[in-house]
Amino acid sequence: MPLIALISDVHGNLPALEAVLKKIDSYKPDQWVCLGDVVGYGPFPSECIDLIRDRNIPTVLGNHDAGVSGKLTIKHFRDPNRRLIQKTQELLTEEQLHWLRELPVSLREEDYWIAVHANPIEPLKWGYVDSAIKARNMLHSIDAQLCFVGHTHIPFLVSDQIGISGFNKQHKYLINPGSVGQPRDEDFRASYCIIDTDKWELKIERVEYNTEKVITGLSKMGFTRGESHRLLRY
Repeated sequence: MPLIALISDVHGNLPALEAVLKKIDSYKPDQWVCLGDVVGYGPFPSECIDLIRDRNIPTVLGNHDAGVSGKLTIKHFRDPNRRLIQKTQELLTEEQLHWLRELPVSLREEDYWIAVHANPIEPLKWGYVDSAIKARNMLHSIDAQLCFVGHTHIPFLVSDQIGISGFNKQHKYLINPGSVGQPRDEDFRASYCIIDTDKWELKIERVEYNTEKVITGLSKMGFTRGESHRLLRY
């Protein structure tokens, strides 16, 4: 059974992605999974796409990936994020846009795990799995033991039964690694998850990165410093 590295919601934040990948590399994972939203919010979408692709990290489609690539109307997004999506489209090559457009909605390994960006029951409705009740209802409806989701930007581990603490092979779990590029749990460090399926151990860890580089990058794209902070912090 492999060591799995989970990342999600990179959102064009290259300094955060580089910091996370450096930390994860020390674990030498057997499998990588990116849970979508490689672009959006951050000023380095092209660089993030290239880095994910250079490492051949399996990646699912996120709603921002769909918005930037034209699969989802930008009416679903609010300013200043809507303006950033339009600017992101201008920064990417047609080949990069095609890569985003062709990302799968889900990935899975038999009945072992399934990976999606949002809710796996109706993934293209982009619903948030943001409560233990929603997570348990969803776990009862899927046949995989582990379900990997992103989208909320908040780390999350929920078992299929109330009262279960820890992580063990007798239960099903929903696992959200949090966000690389824009955490929303008041800890603004980049977040990622390591799952050891031999020992049945799970770690959700955080790493510092250069936030000022992101603010400067957004400012160069024409956003005010206030807008840049909002895009970085939501």
